[in-house]
Amino acid sequence: MSLPLFTSSTLKISLLVLLAALFFTCYHRTEHFDDAWFAEQSYWLVQDGWVRSELFRGLNGWEDRIYVFHKLFIYAEALVMSVIGFSLPASKILTTLCALIAGYLLWIYNQRAPKQQQLLGVILFFGCGTVIRYFSINRPEIMCMMLGLGSYLALDRSTNKPPNTLLAGGLAGLAALTHLNGLIYLVAGAVWLLVKTDWRSTGWFCLAGSLTLGLYGLDALADTRFDALLNQFIHDPATQSNFKLSDKLHVMLNYHQLFFHSHGEVPLSVLVLLCLLSCRRAVSLSEPILLYLTLLVVSFWLLTKSNFDFYYILFVPWMVLLAANYLTVYLPTTPAWQRAGKLVLIGYYCFSLFSIGKVLEENYITPYVPVYNELLSQHMPERQTKIIAPISFFFGQIGNYRIHGLSYYSARHSHASLNEFFRLAAQENVKYVVSDGYKTAGYVIPLDAPDQIGSYKRIFRDTMTSIYERQ
Repeated sequence: MSLPLFTSSTLKISLLVLLAALFFTCYHRTEHFDDAWFAEQSYWLVQDGWVRSELFRGLNGWEDRIYVFHKLFIYAEALVMSVIGFSLPASKILTTLCALIAGYLLWIYNQRAPKQQQLLGVILFFGCGTVIRYFSINRPEIMCMMLGLGSYLALDRSTNKPPNTLLAGGLAGLAALTHLNGLIYLVAGAVWLLVKTDWRSTGWFCLAGSLTLGLYGLDALADTRFDALLNQFIHDPATQSNFKLSDKLHVMLNYHQLFFHSHGEVPLSVLVLLCLLSCRRAVSLSEPILLYLTLLVVSFWLLTKSNFDFYYILFVPWMVLLAANYLTVYLPTTPAWQRAGKLVLIGYYCFSLFSIGKVLEENYITPYVPVYNELLSQHMPERQTKIIAPISFFFGQIGNYRIHGLSYYSARHSHASLNEFFRLAAQENVKYVVSDGYKTAGYVIPLDAPDQIGSYKRIFRDTMTSIYERQ
């Protein structure tokens, strides 16, 4: 058995510092594109009883009903926000809570291991730059990963306890219900059981997972509009790359980039590779964690439509479990190896603090969306009128205006000239047009655009945003 790289006291202090700094990043956390998009879905679920979108009115029939969405995530967020309000901070609470639960699950899983390994696993998890980046952003990957991790804990139980296949399958199904990429937990769990146990256990796992995932189409079936669900899935802008062979091959050929996007992914990916290299004599696919991680990586490679950085989160728990295990159990005990292990972990921790620093910097230099929206609204006194604005204008203003998102025009009219764009606005009887000062996937209205475009005159401009009013 390897010597502990650091004492338990050192690791406890390091974890407390890391968590304190991580929670500090939540204050006035910068708005992310999906914060408003998913918050609006939850908003209409609470208001009308079903999911739809006014921000994207005219796209895929979303103004009527949305059937293809992150079902469990939106339902859970609607529950949370119906209690505490539809604000920007409230939209981020569910993700933060799920991240904390995932960290706790890692702690529970490693109770069978030495205390240093237990602490190190949690530090590596919360120190991952991608987890830090998305710790307080309204996206479903962390919730999906949390449920996938719960599924794995139900499979890989402590000695002499057989897998709880029904619970594992149900949780994997819930992960896929949270985000369809969670299908990888169903695939990995089924193959893992097939290798580790027998056909019977695998069958029960698949049955529980399939029944749970089957809830995805329940709303469409209840409305007898399953054809609308299929149509929205086929024409959703987010799914297009999975329907073209060239796009799919491009994603598969560049799959490795998922693990090396930036300082958010590189430290953990390199750490795992170094552990596999230095402890290569102990590496075996019969090892439960390595087998499951390998199955996740392969199944996601086959299923994924893109290699966005936030998908990296889906693998993080198994990567940190693997690294913590190798570093505390299999690392050679010679002084040189121990010193190298300490230096690598110190470097990883420094990258964690760097990632936190980058988030804090972004929070500091970016105007806080709710405050900035209120400032802009002061220049638009006519309430309950139609406006075109960034979808982030949802926060604090959804009750004041009928907002059509600039992102809709980016999706449907991205090549329209400014004259054509403002002509469309006039046809829709839009009173105000607000440019996207945050530059987040919206139709671009340059700050140096003319003061008068068609029937619209600029009434406000600062260093970020312009507001045009219909005359």
